[in-house]
Amino acid sequence: MLRLAAIALFMLAAPALAADAVPTAAGAFKSKDITLEANGAVAFRAKSFFDDKSALIVAVSNVNLRPAAIVDYVDRRRLIQQRVMDDQTGVVWLEFRPDGTYRGMSYYFGQGNGCQFCTGEVVSTVKLVDGKLVGKVTDREKDRSFDLTLAAPVLSDDHGAALPADGGAPGKAYMQYHAALGKGDRVALRPLLSTEQQKFLDQAQKNGKFDVMLDAMKEGHPDKSVQVTGGFMSGDKAVLLINGESSLVRLAGEALMIREGGTWRVDDEITAGE
Repeated sequence: MLRLAAIALFMLAAPALAADAVPTAAGAFKSKDITLEANGAVAFRAKSFFDDKSALIVAVSNVNLRPAAIVDYVDRRRLIQQRVMDDQTGVVWLEFRPDGTYRGMSYYFGQGNGCQFCTGEVVSTVKLVDGKLVGKVTDREKDRSFDLTLAAPVLSDDHGAALPADGGAPGKAYMQYHAALGKGDRVALRPLLSTEQQKFLDQAQKNGKFDVMLDAMKEGHPDKSVQVTGGFMSGDKAVLLINGESSLVRLAGEALMIREGGTWRVDDEITAGE
């Protein structure tokens, strides 16, 4: 359920952009028989795909990636992989050094069509200018070619003040959510969800699909055990770092919390196997 509510935040069809909006990406990326028409891009700092060095990663997609819907998350790469990429939505990862010079790329369009990290025969005019990666990257190889124009904003790494190891008040609310979700207690669960998420829960109950919605909420949640390991808070928003276990695998991720009506509530949760 949390996933369903969040997806709309990340993807907005290109025609819906305001006429005077500056496109964050344009052009096309072709690899073998698949072409990705670029409609959006966002940049963030993360570890290189090649080694543990710091890099500027640009996610280029055929949908518009809204920075405001991504900036609150700590691990932007995990978020995009889990929430944006699917059979209809592709992402090409372009990697730049911290000064904005091109380093390499990573993408996967299907078996035998992609690379974990490759440099290609790329010509780049991209520069880091006023918090954006701006310029063109081109490649004219036999099986891969692209001509992309970027104006990708680099997301801030400032998530606010550090929370204590247990997440403080937001962490306490999250653990209450974990307990209520595990019991399937809809009465206890509802006030622990943000107003937006409560709407989805109420609609599910009205349609007699509460159990289906509950299963969706449990998907990817560390239902066997979970621990808050820290986080950050800024105003009425907080992001918690979590790890734990499901019945199948160890998980790590984060939970977005919102303070509404004087109480902390879960607005989103995203995890991946370690």
